[in-house]
Amino acid sequence: MAVYKFWSFVFFLAAGIRLVQKNKKALKSSLPCIVVGNHGSNLDMFLGAYCMPLNIKPLAKVQLKKMPILGHLFAAVCVLVDRSSKESRDKSSRAMMAEILNGNSIFIFPEGTRNKGNQPVNDFYDGAFRFAIDSQRPIVAMCIINARNVVPSENYSVRPGKITVQYLGPYLTEGLDKTAVGKLKQQIHHDMFEAIRKGDTLYK
Repeated sequence: MAVYKFWSFVFFLAAGIRLVQKNKKALKSSLPCIVVGNHGSNLDMFLGAYCMPLNIKPLAKVQLKKMPILGHLFAAVCVLVDRSSKESRDKSSRAMMAEILNGNSIFIFPEGTRNKGNQPVNDFYDGAFRFAIDSQRPIVAMCIINARNVVPSENYSVRPGKITVQYLGPYLTEGLDKTAVGKLKQQIHHDMFEAIRKGDTLYK
């Protein structure tokens, strides 16, 4: 993860991208936790690597292993999942639980895929919120603001600019059971939607 963080720093510096982080104390005070982030650009995994602590494991789709060069890096630092396979989903859940019990945090994009639409965030899948309740660990929301203006979601072109990462939470799960998944997901979706809508010029 340290290598991934270093190369992310080098890339942002060379590309003229300035990162501003707000309310990072919400993250630092909650570790280990589940971090959920919006996914609107091809920069988001690099942003996660740059902003997150070293002891965090991203959940990523298994198809990333096929990427030239970076595929090996993703395989080394991520918990990989094939969402079309129940066996793979169950295996990744067990791997994430082992990471949490070892004191590591988990980073998940609850939209499941990149947002190419005209809304700040797409609908969320249940998985991240169900896992947070199962593990009884808090959730911190990572709102990535202005990334789609720097790197459009439909291509890999990069423009110099400012990206803001705003943390929300923590959202506590201690004492909750699976009946609370929907309400927890809805609350975090609403809060992230509003934070991104207010902060990102793409939606104004």
